Amino acid sequence: KTKYPDFYGRQIKGDYIECVMQNVSNALRIALVIKSCIKSFPITENKKAKSFQTYGIRTAIGIGNMRIVDTEQGIWDGEAIYMSGRSLEGMNALNKGTLSVCTSKRQLSCPLQTVALLTDAIMNDMTLRQSEVIYYKLLGLKETDIARNLGISQSGVNKASSATKWYCIEEALKYFEQINFNEYE
Repeated sequence: KTKYPDFYGRQIKGDYIECVMQNVSNALRIALVIKSCIKSFPITENKKAKSFQTYGIRTAIGIGNMRIVDTEQGIWDGEAIYMSGRSLEGMNALNKGTLSVCTSKRQLSCPLQTVALLTDAIMNDMTLRQSEVIYYKLLGLKETDIARNLGISQSGVNKASSATKWYCIEEALKYFEQINFNEYE
């Protein structure tokens, strides 16, 4: 099972959540954990709920320096927070992308944004059950453990994984996690 001891998250207002972590290579995985967890919530049917079930949440990963990270006082300030905030503001109904990655280095931002956009498109097509399975896979559980947690067969877990193109999500994570982010950590 995966642990993230350097991860801090807080709800700022309404549906606005800020997260900060030292180990940048975990950022995409954590964003996908949060998205898949939220998409796995059962909701009542109406037009807004259908849109929420499809897209889940808007997420922006800002990779940059942080001037202040005081979790005790709740004070976070720096380039990463500003970049992610501007990226979230740029997301609208016409732009169906709900996941973005931005850095201060353009040569890094472009490929990471492409990975984010493609991964987001896959995740937006997930059903509630598929979201549950992917949530546990992102946490590092084996299919037998996921099956036991969800009360389904291992073949059901495997079928959900295949239908969501888990292998593509896994490759996106491998790519992101192998990047050298030392200057940001």
